[in-house]
This record gives sequence, C-alpha cells and structure tokens, in this order.
Amino acid sequence: MSNKNEKTTLFDTIETSSLKNKSELYAYLIVPILVTLIFIEAFRAFVPGIYAAMYHVVFQDPGWIGSLMTLLTLILLFIPLFTSRLSKHFGQKKIYLISIIGIAIMRLLMAFHLSSLLQTVLAGLIIAFYGFFISIFLKRLIQNDLGMDLKAKISIFSISIIAAFLIDMVLRTIGFSSDISLISIHLTPETWYILQYIWLIAQVPLSLLLIWFTIRTTTVTFPDISAEKIEDKRNEPWILNATGFGMFLFLMFNVFLYPNAIAEYTNTNYAIINPILMGALTLILIYLLFGRIKMLYNFKINICFNLILILALGGFLFLGTTWVYPIAILMTLAITIIFLDLHLLITNASITPKNGNQLKSLSKFFSYGSLLYIIMTIFHVFSTDYAFTITAFAGLGPLILFIGGCLLVLTTLLANLQLNKFKEGGAA
Repeated sequence: MSNKNEKTTLFDTIETSSLKNKSELYAYLIVPILVTLIFIEAFRAFVPGIYAAMYHVVFQDPGWIGSLMTLLTLILLFIPLFTSRLSKHFGQKKIYLISIIGIAIMRLLMAFHLSSLLQTVLAGLIIAFYGFFISIFLKRLIQNDLGMDLKAKISIFSISIIAAFLIDMVLRTIGFSSDISLISIHLTPETWYILQYIWLIAQVPLSLLLIWFTIRTTTVTFPDISAEKIEDKRNEPWILNATGFGMFLFLMFNVFLYPNAIAEYTNTNYAIINPILMGALTLILIYLLFGRIKMLYNFKINICFNLILILALGGFLFLGTTWVYPIAILMTLAITIIFLDLHLLITNASITPKNGNQLKSLSKFFSYGSLLYIIMTIFHVFSTDYAFTITAFAGLGPLILFIGGCLLVLTTLLANLQLNKFKEGGAA
C-alpha cells in the first residue's frame, strides 16, 4: 500500500469505491450484519445447552442418554472445515446460498421453542453454516474488485461484525432481548405459553428479508467477470489467528456479550455502565471509519492499547469490587480494544497462504477458533458453576478468563507483527 493510501481513512476509500452503490451495500454490509446477529443468538443458545448436557452426562441424571446426544453436536463445529471440498464439488455460490438460507430457516424453527435437544442441534447447525458463510464471504470480498485494497475490504467486514454486536447489545440493554420469548415477566403459565411464540411475528419477515437480500445480491458477491487475483502469498498463520479468535469468543460469550455483566460484577449501576458500553462500540466503529488506515496497524499503538486491555481486565476480574466505578468504566472502554484485536486477526487470516487453499485457511480460522472457545469454556464452567465437581478448579474462574485475555493480546500482537512483515515484503 502506498504512503498516500496509508494516510487516507476508510471513509475516504469508500467515497472513491463502488461500495457507494446500493447493491454493494446490501451484499457487503447488510447481509453480514443480519447473518451475524443470528449467529450471536445461536452461539448464546448453543453453549448453555452443552453446559446442561455435560452436567447430566457426568452425573448420569435421568435422560442422560439424550444429553450425550446433545454433547455429540460439538461435532458440528468441524463441518466448516469441509467448506473448500464442498465448494469444489458444488460451487462456492451454491454453498453460500445454502448456508444463508439454512441459517434463516433454522433460526425460524428455533422460534417455535422445540425440545432442548433440537434447539441445541439447530443452534449448532447455524454456527456450522455461519462457518461456511464467513469463509466464502471473506474469500469473495478479498477477490472481488471494489476499488479498494485488502485492508480496507476487511475493515468493511469488521464494521458489519461490530455493528451486529452493537445492535445485539442495544436490544438486550433496553430489556427486550432480540427474542421476545426471553423477556422475564411474571405471567400465568397459560398466558406465557401463548406469548412465547410472538417472536414468530418478527422472525418470519426477518428470515424472508435475509433470504431476499442474499438472492438479490448474489451477482454482486459472485460477479460473472473474473475476480481480482491476489498474487502476494506467505506462510499460513491460521493456528495463531484461530487461537486469538477463540479467545475473543471466550471473553465475549462468557462475560462481555451480556450488557449487564460488567455492572453486576462490579456492583455498579447498569444505567450508567450500559450506555458507556454502547458508546464504546460506537467509538470503535468511528475509529475504523475515520482513523487513518496506517494507525490501525501501528504496532506501538496496538501494544499500548493491549496493555490497557490487560490492566482493565485484571482490575475487573481481581479488583472489581474495590474501585468499582473506575474499573467498570475502564473495562467498558477497553472492550473497544477487544474488537480492534478481532479486526487485526481477521485481516491477518485473510491474506493468501503460500502453500494451501485460502478458503481452507479461513475455515480453519473459524472452526478451530470455535473449538478452542469450547475448551476454554469447559475449563471456566468447572471453575464456576460446576466447581463442586473438581475441587482443584474451584475459584479459578477469574484466572482462566484472565489467561484467555492474555492469549488474545499475545496472538493479536504476533498477528500485527506478521502483517507488518508481510507489508514490507518479508515472509511471515
């Protein structure tokens, strides 16, 4: 990237690209936001189902055979590893369409409140299909000519991911959730049985809208003309990137994805902390849009940011009830750094590997990251909710979360170094 481009912002780049067209906006911004919102809901439903199944299997409670079958749904996380093979056999376009249509339909089925086993299976399938989607979407985004370089393209994708998390947090902060059936209100069982299906009124048009957007923008995502070829290649860093992605999921889905978590952990007022949290996510969106592209990948700046993250996370986990408001506010603002780390990891994962298939590399990034998240979450749950089963783990919950944060910081900084070496023409 030239020095001139490095001084520009993503907003400047968009102004001179084809992304100003409505069809491109639908394809590269609206579709990933909607799909990611469903992915967030599915992940949130999938993990508690695994928790409960694990408990019933360990203690062989009545119905533990069904719980064992639920645990077997972890195999679904391996499905995205076959993205490249399936795409060669059926074509990327067909797998892409099937993944999004499947996600929309399965989310619609989840709104019917089926049995816990079916709910967990459907949630696992949504996660697996999202792995198909994100791998193919990123590959097409990278290869398609949008009038911008790779880093700007990944920034567009990162903005859609962060926007989805922001929308999810806003919905949950105002107390309505993204699924009305999850509202905690006091009703008679008969009334609640009827009201739990009200979300179908919203889910049906949302699912149809997602399918419509996807079909309408297929020619944008898969143009007839030959895609731009990425000639620069390097050694494949998927293990590093997948570890960081797994730690991102671990921190978000165990603590920070729930808007009241920071306030409850520090005994502060959520009416003060939650707006700061939403403002923090808005801040990182603004930073990605209007910050100089060169600054996003400045290693010294990112070291400073991540030191702040480590200090904030350590204070939150170990001193959260001491200096409550300063620590709560610092941690809330530091969440922006977690999302900046995610952006760097996705960018690093998106550069073409020297030996291997880029689609396979992206699917490894997602699948192995999800599996590492599950492993860390199992350690965490046996140190908190199930601490009585293995006494050696009791009380280690904050330490495990802190280790996850340190791994996120370490892998992100190493990814940043790889990006800088690659930019300079060296082998990563």
